[in-house]
Amino acid sequence: MDTQRLTWLPNAITLARLLAVPVLAVLAWSGMHGAFAVLLLPALASDVLDGWLARRLDATTAFGAALDSVADILLVLVMVYAIWPLHPYVYREHGWPIIAVVVIWVIAHAASLLRYGRLASFHTHLIRAGIFAFSLFAVVLFLFGFVPWMLYLAAAICALGAVEHFVMLALVPRWTPNLHGGIPQALQLRRSQKRDGAG
Repeated sequence: MDTQRLTWLPNAITLARLLAVPVLAVLAWSGMHGAFAVLLLPALASDVLDGWLARRLDATTAFGAALDSVADILLVLVMVYAIWPLHPYVYREHGWPIIAVVVIWVIAHAASLLRYGRLASFHTHLIRAGIFAFSLFAVVLFLFGFVPWMLYLAAAICALGAVEHFVMLALVPRWTPNLHGGIPQALQLRRSQKRDGAG
């Protein structure tokens, strides 16, 4: 198989996830719980698939990384929104960790825009773990019911990911796509970018 002909596929999958977001929002707003859950599962699976394919096909690009970041943010936000019309008691009884994490991450993304003029492309293990934990909580919620400890665990991991995000923003002087290595990689990149600037 000529993999060069498939380099468009990862971005197409990411774009499909992006296009699923408004559909998911309408389904949640309409109270279509089953349809929302059915569409949510492949949307979440696409987040794993597009990155894996991009690496496999050697098709990672700055555009793809930025598109993936936007799609991830919007998909998480539509899950946060969908909890209200589909499971409002979760917000009434346990809403504060969701709201706190959303506020922290809104500030984190605003800081990215101020720092780089665009969203940061940090795809670290901790940040991905936070997205995975919240996604798993949402899938269990929409398919089976509310499990409080899953929400609090996801919120804690997401908050730690936000702290890592702020530290990396402070360390990395210039926007760099696809940073996976967390703070150690950010320190290494800071040293190399400072050397390049000095040279």
